[in-house]
Amino acid sequence: MHVKNTNTWVRLGYMALFGFLLNAGGLVISVIVVAQFLFVLITGKDNDNLRNLGQGLGKWVYQAIMFLTFNDGKKPFPFDEWPITEASQGYTSAPVDMEEVVDPEKDSEDLSDSSIPSFVVSDESDNEAQNEDDGKPRKGD
Repeated sequence: MHVKNTNTWVRLGYMALFGFLLNAGGLVISVIVVAQFLFVLITGKDNDNLRNLGQGLGKWVYQAIMFLTFNDGKKPFPFDEWPITEASQGYTSAPVDMEEVVDPEKDSEDLSDSSIPSFVVSDESDNEAQNEDDGKPRKGD
């Protein structure tokens, strides 16, 4: 029987620990989200340190879930290194460049009514369809 396997019982202890740490990690992620939002409201851009912490914590959460679901036997931090973060662009609330805004009057000149798809059957096509059917009225006419 596998019930007497001590490795399985030790893993259960680690699983309980990582289950608790995942709940705490969710709280920390919530604080990071609120803090980042406040940084953007006040300064117009996000905080690099909080962004990197959020990325690392997100990767750690993934590793912990993989361990808890038996997809990986490798225990995450603090029993391994903290996940490596990659440089990301970040966020800024800089004003939109007016050259990027589409001018509807200029762009509408290129369009004609025939280039716009229609999902309504016009009367002309109904008449043509009746002529093709030897003038017999169709159901619903």
